[in-house]
Amino acid sequence: MTTNHIALDVGDTRITGIEASGRPGMPLLVCLPGGGYNASYFDVLGYSLVDAARCEGFPVVSLDRPGYGGSTALKGEISFRRNAQVLQGAIAELWHRHLSNAPGIVLVGHSVGGAVALHLAAGDRTWPLLGVSVTGIHDESQRSNEALKSAPPASSMEFSREHLLRFMYGPEDTYDPSVLDLAKHAESPVPLAELVEVAGQWCTDFAWIAAKIEVPVHYGLAEHEGFWHSSDESVAAFGNAFTAAPSVTARRILGGGHNIDHHYVGAAFHKEQLDFAKGLVSPAQ
Repeated sequence: MTTNHIALDVGDTRITGIEASGRPGMPLLVCLPGGGYNASYFDVLGYSLVDAARCEGFPVVSLDRPGYGGSTALKGEISFRRNAQVLQGAIAELWHRHLSNAPGIVLVGHSVGGAVALHLAAGDRTWPLLGVSVTGIHDESQRSNEALKSAPPASSMEFSREHLLRFMYGPEDTYDPSVLDLAKHAESPVPLAELVEVAGQWCTDFAWIAAKIEVPVHYGLAEHEGFWHSSDESVAAFGNAFTAAPSVTARRILGGGHNIDHHYVGAAFHKEQLDFAKGLVSPAQ
């Protein structure tokens, strides 16, 4: 893995992350991790989307969302909408750095990061968005409330190993148990406000957000999903909500759990995501 640590200062807000360079003419991938994980979620040894992207020539950045890693925590309202507002400016700064080499940006979001990526795709931007690839997010909550019920009375919580096994990973034959130790450095406390929103307001907001997205969408939901109802029908219904998108690819990822990237099927799914991003750039570009 060849990555650099970066810091983006937008007003009085700092957003940190990791970055790997790529070839001119390739889309810039901007990755947003989910609740309970910092930017290193996408760069776990042996399970790294960042490394796979770098090998394919993509410039790629994985960001610490507000309150994670070295990124400034949100003041007042902690919500997916506010995450998107803050990250819009940070991504604009990234784009300024890459605009002479990249034709545009592809957002990659997992779980809560996927919800934030969809907020970004639906909103006003100062940078060109080519498409969005999201995993681990839906609008039919299955067990999010169970995570809330087991949370301590505090403003944030750390997922215990029991929580990780119960919510983040699938059956034992779908992943190598050593990945939990390899990914330990990627874990961060999750604001309880994120769990509250993902189990409530997000499920109400999703339909109007999806209807505003006008770029190609790539979507995957794990077969053994820990938070969402996962079936072929539920995945198709989620994909059908993107009524303004020029194209939508939505499928159920067999043999995976919520943290798809850290399962045996992760490498193949990474290739699928990178092929999607390549397809957004015409040979003329």
